[in-house]
Amino acid sequence: MQQRYQKIRQKIRPSGLFFQAFLSFWLTIVSILILLVLLSQLQPERLETKALKGKLLNSMVHLQKNIERLVNVKQKPLEKVISYPKFNEHKWLYLAHSNIEQSLTSQPNKYNLDLSLLHFDEPQVPQFIATERYFAYGPFELNVQGERYQLFQIKPLREPPLLMRIKMLPFWLKALAVLLPSVLLSILFSRRLVAPLNSLGSSAKALASGELTARVQIPKHRRDEVTILMHDFNHMADKLEQSVNTHKQLLADVSHELRSPLTRLSLANALAQDNANEQQLAYLTRIEKEAQCLDKMLSDILTLSRLEHGQQTLHIQQVSMATLLDNILLDAQFEAEQMDKELHVATLPELTLACDGELLSSAIENVLRNAIKYATQVISMSFTVTSNQIEICIADDGEGVSEEALKQLCQPFYRTSQSRNRDSGGIGLGLAIAKRAIFAHHGTLQFNHNQPHGLLVIMTLPI
Repeated sequence: MQQRYQKIRQKIRPSGLFFQAFLSFWLTIVSILILLVLLSQLQPERLETKALKGKLLNSMVHLQKNIERLVNVKQKPLEKVISYPKFNEHKWLYLAHSNIEQSLTSQPNKYNLDLSLLHFDEPQVPQFIATERYFAYGPFELNVQGERYQLFQIKPLREPPLLMRIKMLPFWLKALAVLLPSVLLSILFSRRLVAPLNSLGSSAKALASGELTARVQIPKHRRDEVTILMHDFNHMADKLEQSVNTHKQLLADVSHELRSPLTRLSLANALAQDNANEQQLAYLTRIEKEAQCLDKMLSDILTLSRLEHGQQTLHIQQVSMATLLDNILLDAQFEAEQMDKELHVATLPELTLACDGELLSSAIENVLRNAIKYATQVISMSFTVTSNQIEICIADDGEGVSEEALKQLCQPFYRTSQSRNRDSGGIGLGLAIAKRAIFAHHGTLQFNHNQPHGLLVIMTLPI
């Protein structure tokens, strides 16, 4: 029962990312409100005005004329006139004088409104005037008893002054108060969310490209779904690396163990050939040939395993390009002629390389023989030398490979379905060994499409 309760609780409990998004949203809202309040406090008290129109204008004009008639014609005191119930009911009248002490009001200023804002030095057309604490309609000029007044109707606001100050902020300040926190906090939250995902994506790409040691750095003080995903990714990468290494080690161990029975098989075959008749000798010769092929495969597998695990000992010597390539080119030229194909080789550059001559020449030979095997008619080999490296380019005019296959040509045991199959010989290790041998010499191996068709292989080696 308790376990079931825990499961239900975990399902309904908000997640770390939920809280982050929730807090980010409300933090943005609160920041906007705080900024609006600060800007409204920094902004001096101001008026907003617009022209007065319609029934309210007509009503105020009628009121103005009645007050002037009662005071100037009927000689009524101005203070009593503006206090008449028919004038004063639901209305607060304010008569502004140039001398503020002579200004009159029909009601006590119990809200402590700042009516001095309604004193204008120059005549104004009747307007709707908005302040943070009240509305006013006016001014209307009054000439009574030899004095000039400006008539206003006052309407106190029930809304808090702070809210009115915010409403009366200029539009650009309101936009600034909204955009500034929104943009800044959105950037901060997005970076916090996206940065670990980018790191996770980079590690995933590295792992997919064959870098089995790729791991994602996990933030120490972070506990959310992204962190859990990063832990799961690292755990998956550990298991994957362990599985691949176990597979490679198993393959190497099996290959190594097969060498002994294969050697005994070859020896027994040789002894059997001494006493075999002509028909038996043909079968035994075929067995010998297949045993040699099997021995070559096992040798390639062991070489690849040593290169992948960094166990291949390199015998570095200064080797000239002529020494490195002469025998390879002679054999390649002979093989191409036997297949009615043309091999064009540019002049060998006069330089020396610090390398393991046997391993590097084997890598170049694998690439060159692969080009001869799948070329239609012509194979070319050229060299480009710079101050610190040499590029060896081998191109063929064969059918080429697809874009997807181009990225996997150096994968062990890989063949393209179009041009490579088991009938062509080999088990798909030649290019894999070549790539790792060149990498062991701090070089690179790159495959491109040859134009108009075929494959272009570029081997880059440091000088």
